[in-house]
Amino acid sequence: MPIDYQIDRARRLILTRAWGTLTDGDILSLKAKLLSDPEFDPDMPELSDVSAIEQLEVTAAGVRAMVAHDSQNAARRSGFRLALVVPADEAFGMARMYQMMGDRQDHTVGVFRSRAEAEVWLANGAAR
Repeated sequence: MPIDYQIDRARRLILTRAWGTLTDGDILSLKAKLLSDPEFDPDMPELSDVSAIEQLEVTAAGVRAMVAHDSQNAARRSGFRLALVVPADEAFGMARMYQMMGDRQDHTVGVFRSRAEAEVWLANGAAR
């Protein structure tokens, strides 16, 4: 799976990165794995950087499945903030689709072209 995460307890931050070919299944697997991790805390924001992906195989159906997964796990994700770093145009568009379909009162998604922008957004509390 060309995607992994690290829970940085000292910085109270979840760091996710993806590389190579990224698929719907990769993201859905990561979501399930992260939620089942005993170290996961929805009060810790996630900084997800997909700058290193070479091919995107994420589909609209996959985005809908991701949003459905989030909805099914809303109680476990309440208050969660996710900053996506997505410099490539195609991937940026899919990330914005996820943001628009999934942004809810119980969690917030931000999509950014640079890591610096994402870090500022997270540091500012991801104001809604």
